[in-house]
Amino acid sequence: MSACESNKPSKWCVIGAGPSGLTALKNLLQCGIEAECLEREDDLGGNWYFGSSSSRVFESTKLISSKSLTEFTDFPMPREWPAYPCHRQCLEYLHHYSDHFGLRDHILFQNSVARITPIQHNHVRQGWQVDSEDGRTRNYAGLIFASGHNHEPRFPAITSSFSGPVIHSAEYKSPEVPHVLKNKRVLIIGGGNSGCDIAVEASFHAAATFHSTRRNYHVLPRLFMGRPSDLRGERLLKMRVPLGIRRFISQRVIARTIGLPEKHGLPRPDHNLWETHPVINENLYPCVDKGMIHPMPDLKRFEGDRAIFTNGRCEQVDVVIAATGYRLTLPKIHASELNTKNGLPELFMHFLHPEVNDLAVVGMIQPDSGQWGITDLQSQVIARMILANRIAPRAQAWLKKQKNQTTKNQSIHYIKSPRHALEVEHFSYCQRLKKLINGLNRRLRHAAA
Repeated sequence: MSACESNKPSKWCVIGAGPSGLTALKNLLQCGIEAECLEREDDLGGNWYFGSSSSRVFESTKLISSKSLTEFTDFPMPREWPAYPCHRQCLEYLHHYSDHFGLRDHILFQNSVARITPIQHNHVRQGWQVDSEDGRTRNYAGLIFASGHNHEPRFPAITSSFSGPVIHSAEYKSPEVPHVLKNKRVLIIGGGNSGCDIAVEASFHAAATFHSTRRNYHVLPRLFMGRPSDLRGERLLKMRVPLGIRRFISQRVIARTIGLPEKHGLPRPDHNLWETHPVINENLYPCVDKGMIHPMPDLKRFEGDRAIFTNGRCEQVDVVIAATGYRLTLPKIHASELNTKNGLPELFMHFLHPEVNDLAVVGMIQPDSGQWGITDLQSQVIARMILANRIAPRAQAWLKKQKNQTTKNQSIHYIKSPRHALEVEHFSYCQRLKKLINGLNRRLRHAAA
């Protein structure tokens, strides 16, 4: 072994102690891989640490996917909890997960990353140097980004001409914070889950609530006959029911519960069910029916405090809330290191670098179901990839072959928009992850034997 190889670091670094970072750390440690996690906040939880600078949830947030389709693969949520836990229960669950697997001792809190650079020797990468904001430098064998992709709010350019306050859903915490909405005329822009939730909540306090969307979306209920709707959909997926039939059944369920859009005087969506990220909200249509929410088309322009819409309607508004998503950013590292093209890291299945094995991203997906179990599976693949690089050349070569294979087109074609750049159909995606895990396990066992 050369002097350079003997000095090469062996510890891996996980950036971020939210749900993705916790399961990444847990899976590395469980496979005997030395690892530690850098977290900029004073405690774990990431987005679910309500009140922290990293958190994007608001006071009334609860899961839009059932706990059974959200939880980690080997750590179920309590049976006595509701089917859709609130954000406080989610944070409690993450703390229990950390305690159960002994993760806290491996997390360095209040450790914000300032810069990440590759360690080079004779033009060969020998690891990564991570510089913290406090001036400390650490060297690692590899990096896992698990810091989420909700850092930089995306504002519509049109809002710059509005004369009143404009806030992003990232800042919204309640009808009192950061702006009091009581007796105000409020405009919410954006038809995603955050936009719909905020519109419903605002409608109980504001003098008038206007909800502007570029298109009409399919809205699904959380429950059908007392059971989570997504679990009923999961059963159809496991039965391999064709997509067209699943759509027909789901439309019937929607019609029998909250009703189809046309029942509430709304236009029929211009796309098929599941071709956009699902909106889960059983309260939106009742508020529309009662006149508490005024659905509006896309914005055309602002004139002072007046909003002009594409249908010619004009409304005076006091506060604008933009629920218009986020720009994807993975800061502190040069974009080329993540194979970034046109602003989006081009990674195998959105989490593995296509060429190198010392860099990965966990949680950079937008699934049509719960995410934590999926990031658990991603992390299991990464841990086995690291072991393959160390002890199993055949497993390493097999994984490289998988990366180079042409990805089979998904059965669902999503509408082309920034909102769907990271969209994945959860069932088929998980099946592919499990195939990778099983394939690596077989080859690792062979190498160990």
